[in-house]
Amino acid sequence: MTEIAASSRLPSRSRALRTLGIAAAALLLVLLIGAAAGALLGGTPAPAPKNPFGVGLREGGAATSGLAMWILDVQSSFSRAMTGALRLLKTDPAAVWSLVGLAFAYGVFHAAGPGHGKAIVASYVLASERALRRGLIMSFAAAMLQAAVAVAIVSVLALIFAATARTMTQVAGVIETISFAAVAAVGAVLLWRKAGGFGDLLAGGDAHAGHDHHHHDHGHGHGHAHSHDHPHAHSHDHGADCGCGHSHAPVAPEGSGWRGATSAVIAAGIRPCSGAIVVLVFALSQGLYGWGVLAAFAMGLGVALTTGSLAALAVLAKASARKLAGGGESPKAVLAVKALETVAAAIVLALGASLMVGAIAA
Repeated sequence: MTEIAASSRLPSRSRALRTLGIAAAALLLVLLIGAAAGALLGGTPAPAPKNPFGVGLREGGAATSGLAMWILDVQSSFSRAMTGALRLLKTDPAAVWSLVGLAFAYGVFHAAGPGHGKAIVASYVLASERALRRGLIMSFAAAMLQAAVAVAIVSVLALIFAATARTMTQVAGVIETISFAAVAAVGAVLLWRKAGGFGDLLAGGDAHAGHDHHHHDHGHGHGHAHSHDHPHAHSHDHGADCGCGHSHAPVAPEGSGWRGATSAVIAAGIRPCSGAIVVLVFALSQGLYGWGVLAAFAMGLGVALTTGSLAALAVLAKASARKLAGGGESPKAVLAVKALETVAAAIVLALGASLMVGAIAA
């Protein structure tokens, strides 16, 4: 009884220090890799956006050289073509198909270029016990939210308050900074959970010690997990290696479920799409605001395609790492996956924090 009671207490000081040490090590590793990659690739900071109204946000966090520069050039070409299609709509309603197609293509290249949404979603999927379906849903939701926020900013500020393009950019910049701060907060919480689970695994010396306490899908076709609400692991007579596939260590469940995924989507998605703001302002100036809204959401679908593809690659990378480490629930596989999840969580925190600092300093 004493052992069971002790297992339900708050984490000990030693566990907290161990978790903090692992989290700090993972974050340091990510920063060192990022610094090395930056020094190797070189490049120059992304230039301010060029458009007819001087409205829009800079895409932070990437150098404009090589592939990134080519992607930005393609984006500029699509942007010019979109404004041409909007002008043509005044005399030719059939031009709407060109507008939608161009906006979709712009979104695909826009998401592939400098920016944070795709990296946040992919890293979150990599850091969590989430399947491909959830990663795709997150990608779509974040892209649609970005488009919706852009529409809301332009609609409220321009149509209701008759604000200038500069004011809209300033408001969008504030929301962008809040988005980066939210991403950093989501990353910090995720990193603490993952570092704690990884530390428990290392301390216990058992492949299942840090494994989430869930019933996994065992061929029944269900795409969900049944989480137990016990404050501690099973107290019945199961050993750590009983073969049931569940954790019996006194570890609080990490489970963030859809609530955690929703937090990540909101954090990444409340940052308005800069391309959508540009096309909306231009459409407004041409008296075609409704078509501009359509183009903004078509652009969001293109962004969702790219971010969803990267989320799928993250899931594939995680599955490959598990397979290379022995597959299934082998000790090496569990250890490799937990380490990968911890590093991915550190990436989310590092991205959010660095982009927030850059936005504040800009």
